[in-house]
Amino acid sequence: MLNIVNGFGIEAGKPLASSNRIRKIAFTGETTTGRLILQYASANIIPSTVELGGKSANIFFEDVAQKDDSYYDKAQEGFVLFALNQGEVCTCPSRALLHKPIYDSFLGGAIERTKLAKQGDPLDTDTQVGAQASNDQLEKIHSYIDIDIDVGKKEGAKLLLGGDRVDLGGDLSGGYYVEPTIFEGQNKMRIFQEEIFGPVVAVTSFDDYDDAISIANDTLYGLGAGVWSRNGTTACRAGRDLHAGRVWVNNYHNYPAGAAFGGYKSSGIGRENNKLALGHYQQTKNLLVSYSEDALGFF
Repeated sequence: MLNIVNGFGIEAGKPLASSNRIRKIAFTGETTTGRLILQYASANIIPSTVELGGKSANIFFEDVAQKDDSYYDKAQEGFVLFALNQGEVCTCPSRALLHKPIYDSFLGGAIERTKLAKQGDPLDTDTQVGAQASNDQLEKIHSYIDIDIDVGKKEGAKLLLGGDRVDLGGDLSGGYYVEPTIFEGQNKMRIFQEEIFGPVVAVTSFDDYDDAISIANDTLYGLGAGVWSRNGTTACRAGRDLHAGRVWVNNYHNYPAGAAFGGYKSSGIGRENNKLALGHYQQTKNLLVSYSEDALGFF
């Protein structure tokens, strides 16, 4: 049996998570709400798993630009994937880390690639960037963008592209459209640390491998990350060193149904999909059966 209960947190989520009638709860959403779900469930010691927010780093090493070939084209697209699904993906690659030797050239190409993204009706199959989910989400995104533009004047952040609400006119006039937005700054800034959940990416540079991993892991979150390198050793090593539940190597936004999904740190507890998820919904029981009629002989 499947029951669907619609409602907001106070009227639906809180009573459900607090109920002693449930044996397991799984939540997907932002980290602040996840903390509340765990708090509610703890009153009745209800097993809980939560898949929460992210601020995923997308790392591009110097060897990516060794040749201007199809792989380089793929890597450029990998940068622009921050705008996939309008950035409303918990593993959105919203931090781009570029190796200093290729920083200017790679970023310049990525900006031009981002400008080509076609915004339009979400029901049009030619559309690449559609509308945000709601007006509330639109306002939240713009509150970040507006504040970060102001903060950037003080901290050194620079708006490289976008930042405006888009009015596509006609039947789409007044829609919840945000122009894909690129900021340049450093990892301590708000745009690098807080989940915006929109088509916004914050870009910075790194000196070497250790610096890249240090910057990538310098976040409260640990849901996803991307690594781009022609060197298999570098890619494999980074995959192990990154504190993220899912690391894409030379690709991004690939979600196989059978692959375990979940995060480190404030990105959640437990895993979804894969056989690992089954364990969260089961209890381990030991039956210790004696077939002997004789006493143990202790007493």
